[in-house]
Amino acid sequence: MTGRKPKKGPCGAAQAPDCVVPLTLAAYTAPDRTAPVPARLRYHRRDPYAVHLDCQVDLPTPVTWVFARDLLAQGLHGWAGPGDVSVHPSFDPAHDVVYFWLHPPGCPVTFHAPKPVIEQFLAASYAIVPAGGETEYVDLDELLSQVRSRDAPPAG
Repeated sequence: MTGRKPKKGPCGAAQAPDCVVPLTLAAYTAPDRTAPVPARLRYHRRDPYAVHLDCQVDLPTPVTWVFARDLLAQGLHGWAGPGDVSVHPSFDPAHDVVYFWLHPPGCPVTFHAPKPVIEQFLAASYAIVPAGGETEYVDLDELLSQVRSRDAPPAG
């Protein structure tokens, strides 16, 4: 590392992720029954507040959930996320897992993943962009320009 600040980019800019951690989620299909779901967690410094959870990575187009990195970090220690994504640890000391409650319209799903894998992913993401340093990686002028162009009425 040269000590120079990274080039800023708009949130959500397409690029290769800075951190990818593959994992297998356990999806609850019935009470006390789970099915393995190949997945990966991704982190992009150009979208520094977000993490991407890609489910069914063996499909041509995985199902991707994007949510706050802070929500994932808070979910390691207690219930986090009152919206479409909720995360919380197991409260049973015998199970070192983190639960994900995903609430798409009409089709909620619950997964769990090994807590050490989630901790490893978060540690790697914080090594890339420390907590509190996210604003150094967001080009607000570019982001506002993109929002304005989406909200502009069609020409002609």
